[in-house]
Amino acid sequence: DKDGIGSATSLQSRPLLTLDDGEMTEVYAPDLGTPSIRDLQLVVSDGKTFAEREREDATHRTELADPRSLTYRQVNTARSGRWRITKTYVTDPARDAVLVDVTFESLTGRPLELYAILDPGLSNSGDDDRARNQGATLAAYDDRYASALATSPAPSQRSSGYAGASDGWTDLRSDFAMDWAYDPASAAGNVVQTARLPLTGVGPKRRATLSLGFGADPAAAASTASASLAGGFASAADRYAAGWHDYLGG
Repeated sequence: DKDGIGSATSLQSRPLLTLDDGEMTEVYAPDLGTPSIRDLQLVVSDGKTFAEREREDATHRTELADPRSLTYRQVNTARSGRWRITKTYVTDPARDAVLVDVTFESLTGRPLELYAILDPGLSNSGDDDRARNQGATLAAYDDRYASALATSPAPSQRSSGYAGASDGWTDLRSDFAMDWAYDPASAAGNVVQTARLPLTGVGPKRRATLSLGFGADPAAAASTASASLAGGFASAADRYAAGWHDYLGG
């Protein structure tokens, strides 16, 4: 029951992502038997009167951005008519990272707020994770593995809380603004991480890249996410597609 999957053909890149209902659902890493991410979706707010989630509050279209590779694009349009989000996904062929190219459009011409909400579930268990800010990234970890979320442009706010109590959606739905900034989430639990992206959906503030890196510990995951982000989405996407073209016979 998935709309798309993605994975590079190179042995240097192990994650496999899945897509469903307008969001990225699981990421399997470091192998196909280990789901380590539950989901990553975006939330839109005006800071005063509403907060809407991609999965629940939008219509969804999923398409192959490149018909000869597993390069998928999701287009989510708010049922309210307020916004549209277009996301294109690849995994970095050079390392254990997922890259997401995001275009955010306000359909009313009014500035809006955009948040990325990530629910890690490391080592196929989401109830014993911890989190901290690792440099410029939001890192989550357990005793065996770690993830790190980096963004360009960098987040204007970050928080790592617990599902149903101090997570970003619980915060946003209460008054439509991000009031909480927890760091670290040092006790083991179901960690949920939130990054406010400095986009408005109007003028030049419409584009962002998300990088989700993996590693043995928070430092390694953060290094991977940051290196993939520095390399750029376009370069990784070209190499990702080329790997599939070669695999399929040129």
